[in-house]
Amino acid sequence: MNNQLTAFIFLAFVALSCNNMGNQNALVARVGDKTLSWAELMDVIPDNSNALDSAALAERYIQNWAKQQVLISQAESSLSDEKKSFDALIENYRTSLLTYTYEQEWINQKLDTAVTEDEIVKYYNDNEKNFELRDYILKVKFSAIASDSKAIPGLKKLFYSTKPEDLVKLEKYCVENGASYYFNEDRWMLWEDFIKQIPLAGFDPETFLKKNKNFEFEKENNLYLMTITDYQLNGTRSPLSFEKERIRSLIVNKRKMDLLDTMREDLYQKALQEKRVETFYEKK
Repeated sequence: MNNQLTAFIFLAFVALSCNNMGNQNALVARVGDKTLSWAELMDVIPDNSNALDSAALAERYIQNWAKQQVLISQAESSLSDEKKSFDALIENYRTSLLTYTYEQEWINQKLDTAVTEDEIVKYYNDNEKNFELRDYILKVKFSAIASDSKAIPGLKKLFYSTKPEDLVKLEKYCVENGASYYFNEDRWMLWEDFIKQIPLAGFDPETFLKKNKNFEFEKENNLYLMTITDYQLNGTRSPLSFEKERIRSLIVNKRKMDLLDTMREDLYQKALQEKRVETFYEKK
């Protein structure tokens, strides 16, 4: 865009701002038989923009619109009729979108997402082969602090304490002394996720888990403390507590699929009864 056009757009916005009855049907740009009007342009300009900002936005929009129309024109003239025919694709997309939207509405109305503990346990026991661990998992608490910190003795005392009240003190102590920590010993953690936080990548996980309950080491100017309270080895049956949420999702998803199958079959049978479905072949 040249400076003259920018100045013209600026003056036009000033005029339109002062006169709401301005001729917004007037054309701003044309590419072949495609046109852009002032009304269309004004729709994309924020109402709270001043005239100068509006002119700059309009200039960019006009240029992008013109480039797009030139590209469309080139594609129209260059591609064969076969390659330009999107009727089947459009119809398939519309059909997929229509059925998906209807099915989602149906699911939202009919699906029961409540899953009992008994259902989870039954699914777990009935599908034992589907719950083999692909990674090592562990229950652990750990903390890391600068190797030269004067807070290390106090940290160790609280970290290895078995008193429930000391866990609260430990968290507060870590925050006050700049130590990182993880104390959620009730949750299983994948070994892969564990070594992202604790630099143990060089250790064999099976050997490490079997031989260590409490472990301390220094690396890169940090002291690491950890206590492993439980673990499961790769290839063993995954514990139920680790799989609960996945099982819950699997049960709900199975209900969803069954609900959709039933809905589709019911609609089909109803259409057959109402003679809205005709087939023109001999059944064998």
